[in-house]
Amino acid sequence: MHTIWKGTVEFGLVHIPVKLYAATEEKEFSLQLLHKGCHGTVKNQRYCSSCEKKLSSEDLIKGYKLDNNQFLIFEKEELEQIHEDSKRINIIQFIKETSVDLMFTQKVYYLGPEDSYTDAYSLFIKALEVTKRVAVAKITIRSSTKLCILKPMNGSFIQLSTMYYPNEIRPSERIPNLPSEAQIDSDQLQLAQQLIKNLSSSKTDESQFINVGQVRMQSLIQSKISGQEVIQIDSEKNESHHIIDLMEALQTSITLLSNPSTKKNKQKKKESAS
Repeated sequence: MHTIWKGTVEFGLVHIPVKLYAATEEKEFSLQLLHKGCHGTVKNQRYCSSCEKKLSSEDLIKGYKLDNNQFLIFEKEELEQIHEDSKRINIIQFIKETSVDLMFTQKVYYLGPEDSYTDAYSLFIKALEVTKRVAVAKITIRSSTKLCILKPMNGSFIQLSTMYYPNEIRPSERIPNLPSEAQIDSDQLQLAQQLIKNLSSSKTDESQFINVGQVRMQSLIQSKISGQEVIQIDSEKNESHHIIDLMEALQTSITLLSNPSTKKNKQKKKESAS
């Protein structure tokens, strides 16, 4: 797994060196924009509407909009100073897992130990399990300080979930058309309860959770490859043309569909070579 962040978990005088890994990955298909006329790839470019010219990353600064045409300008050093230590997970308190509202959950990661600190890592997991607690902490990732929950999983690893701050949750009072005093028919309630009981299960059947659109897209891609609807696009560097072998293309597509990270790595290599 690729390390997203590395630092230490800290509470009291305890310091546990750890690494953060993404626990999830998007399985949606990434479609690229092409020019309808010649099938050339379309690139997004940074463009200044005032100077009417293209910009590089060195030409950019960040601004906060106050009103129409009014901005506050921030230098990189100013923004770096307002965030907390980016190498520490500071535990605020330990609470019962039932106290955590899923409404606050943002993104899930795996938190693994550094090579030489597996004993301290395992001890931390065991302590959380025995006390039946999760840790509420703060972590700074990519210049953004987040609340997070550290939860022991199966006695073997720690799950870190970033959380929204309370002021980022919209008040439920804003939901329109909420009934004040709904009149519930007893017969209808009984039928609804029976339906819920019939659809209830003691454990989750993951085979039921399938992204139908994703399956259909995979089938469509394979159909187009089999039907020889593959087009060849000339590269900007005038690289030599090559004939696409359909069996190779089909196998490559299946590999990419089952492992999106492979596609990203190939794309990065292509970009670095150009």
